[in-house]
Amino acid sequence: MILFTRAVARDVRALLARCASGRPRGPAPHVVVRACGGLRTVTATTASGVILVHTAPAPDVPDGVAVVPAAVLADVEGAADAAVTLGRASRTRGTVRWADRDGARVLPVSLIVPGRQHDAPVVPELAPVADRLLVALDSCGRAAARDDGRYALSRVQLRGRAGTVVGTDGKIAVLFPAFAFPFADDVLVPAVPVFGAGPVARAGGVRVGRAAAHVVVAAGPWAVFLPVAIGARYPDVAGVVPRHAATTVALDPADAEELLAALPGLPGAADELRPVTLDAGTSVAVRARDSISVREVVLARSAASGPPVRVALDRRLLARALALRCRVLKFGPDRTLVAEGDGVTVVVAALDPDLAVPPADTIAATVTTERSATMKTTDAPGPSGPRGDPPDPLVAAEELRDALADAAAKAARLVAALRAGRREKKVLASVYAGLKQLNLSAPDGKP
Repeated sequence: MILFTRAVARDVRALLARCASGRPRGPAPHVVVRACGGLRTVTATTASGVILVHTAPAPDVPDGVAVVPAAVLADVEGAADAAVTLGRASRTRGTVRWADRDGARVLPVSLIVPGRQHDAPVVPELAPVADRLLVALDSCGRAAARDDGRYALSRVQLRGRAGTVVGTDGKIAVLFPAFAFPFADDVLVPAVPVFGAGPVARAGGVRVGRAAAHVVVAAGPWAVFLPVAIGARYPDVAGVVPRHAATTVALDPADAEELLAALPGLPGAADELRPVTLDAGTSVAVRARDSISVREVVLARSAASGPPVRVALDRRLLARALALRCRVLKFGPDRTLVAEGDGVTVVVAALDPDLAVPPADTIAATVTTERSATMKTTDAPGPSGPRGDPPDPLVAAEELRDALADAAAKAARLVAALRAGRREKKVLASVYAGLKQLNLSAPDGKP
């Protein structure tokens, strides 16, 4: 019996690892190979109930079922389409054979006796949907929380009637609208990174369907069965998106790319909240600081309209919005950021206002480039003129200037240290403030 090709074994193993969020739990899954009606399916189910299926034509192959340990995939995988065959010695013992550059290979394997748990999943009627659904599921999954609290924030919401995919962890919310789902109810499914993986992302021909206990997303020869959470609660994320914005920033595409590249290297990256300041007024700039320096990126080709706004944001969340090609940034009275792109909306809660960095007079203007002002201590004043010479007013003035500069530098270091202490005390408070700003509530309005 031909189980699969080496390339299929490689892809199944890679995708199966991405059908789980976080570290795998529970026993290693089994791989079920089924030949039926001229088709061969390779199926594996994770401990959390996500089912991965690969379907390929298998003409003139007798119907049959084989269940092997998932570890076999790693033993036989490769880049070639060479077949991997199974020979049975008994119901529980067999041998797999394949060929690689070193010649014929043979591996004894333990077989699992098929049971009801290995039955093929029932595939519902699948309807075509825009290929960007894969991007939506991947991006919203990345925005989901690692664990649940009052709400099932570790999951992704598919709003059937509204046609929207939603993901949030309470600090950032990502929404992809305008999908035509073949179901009307709102469902919560696991946030798994499989939809961003190459074999699925490149497949095209995306379809979606609703089974009794699963939402099925198919692309090319792949299908992923996502178990639906029953009874779990989810906040009304769409309701927190402000309808009107007081201030709007139109990002130039080149500015956005330069800012995205610069964000990781700006000062303050070691801070728990990774704050940066977005300042939109007569010009648009992003700046950040740490205990010794302040840096600024001026977005000279971008423009702002409306009242000036200065807001502190987590640079990781701002980078996520930029990576999704959001080029319109909107701010309401509470300074919540609503970033809009082509078919995507990202909502980011602002950090504590005390983390916002005002402009520094000592920073020279530049055009969409990084600029910096590093506080340095001055050298000690040099010796005055020879003994017995009358005091030179110019020398005295220079000594006074140097002394004042030294005192100013010491004062600046002291202020930075005090501010750092205040920021540490406000870390936890700022997280709760972010959650409060997003104002997430359950659809029924209950806490």
